[in-house]
Amino acid sequence: MEGRLLATAAQVKALVESHTAGDDAKFRAALTEVLDSAGRKGDRAREVEDLRALLDTRRSAARPQSPPPPAAPTTVVQPRGELARVLTVALPRTTLADLALGSDVMARLHRVLTEQRHADVLRARGFQPLRKLLLTGPSGTGKSMTAEVLAAELAVPVFTARLDAFADLPADDAVAQLSLVFDLMAQSRAVCLFDDVDALIDPDGGERSRTRLRDVLRAFTGFLDADASAGVLVVTTNRPQLLDRPLLRRFDTVVDYPLPSTGVVQEVVLRRLRGFDLSAVEWPRVASTASGLSHEQVSAAATLAAKQCILDGAAQVETGALLAALRERRQMLKMAP
Repeated sequence: MEGRLLATAAQVKALVESHTAGDDAKFRAALTEVLDSAGRKGDRAREVEDLRALLDTRRSAARPQSPPPPAAPTTVVQPRGELARVLTVALPRTTLADLALGSDVMARLHRVLTEQRHADVLRARGFQPLRKLLLTGPSGTGKSMTAEVLAAELAVPVFTARLDAFADLPADDAVAQLSLVFDLMAQSRAVCLFDDVDALIDPDGGERSRTRLRDVLRAFTGFLDADASAGVLVVTTNRPQLLDRPLLRRFDTVVDYPLPSTGVVQEVVLRRLRGFDLSAVEWPRVASTASGLSHEQVSAAATLAAKQCILDGAAQVETGALLAALRERRQMLKMAP
């Protein structure tokens, strides 16, 4: 047994229990006892001293450090030249807690975030995290905002590529700009929002327009298929029935955004009117009147009712004000082409 660094069964037990419990202070104390005991016996003096030095280093690292100075506000560089017409970059602050969505949609978004936050663990076992998302549903239901929320939750920028702007370009120019966007995605981790892919499909246009857009959509599908960046790609559509199967196969998951349910209507109003007294609101009447309106329309109506409350000097936002605002938004929708 000469020359071995030995610990008693009690000391080993103390080491294991403190390590398992994550109690760093008790673990260091137990290890110190082992080293002191070994030092008294003259066991492996050099190894004992090496372990003491390592323990001292760990102690120093464990001491509370002065908090670092506040970081300077992070800025992002906006695209220049022709690319600035079709792409913007931002650092969003809207978080998942700011979204009012149905439980199914929220569960799907939590899954995406969980896989992204543990991407290395998944890749180590041969799996890829969810990262190519198709969001479907009526306009104003929160699809575009979801991209901002994902970026804020993952602490990365959001690139917003306006596909309607690409649709206005000659086919060769649009493809060249798309190539630049995907190149940017490959160079930095970000959430890239390709908003309104319907803009690349014009079933009512002339043959020349359809041919041009078909070329752009084919190139977009190829870029999407080849992309292997570390970021998240979000594509939105209001009319998923227009998308063909080859494009749909490129996505890891499809999330449908329905119009707000009764409970979600209340959540939209509550989140939009934080700080206002809503105790007098008759929520069943509000939800009934809001039926068929999008999250965006309900939020706009809540804003209108709140401003009326302020201008009237009222102490509460009344049900009547919300109902009138919701009816006004519905009337505006009827007037839209």
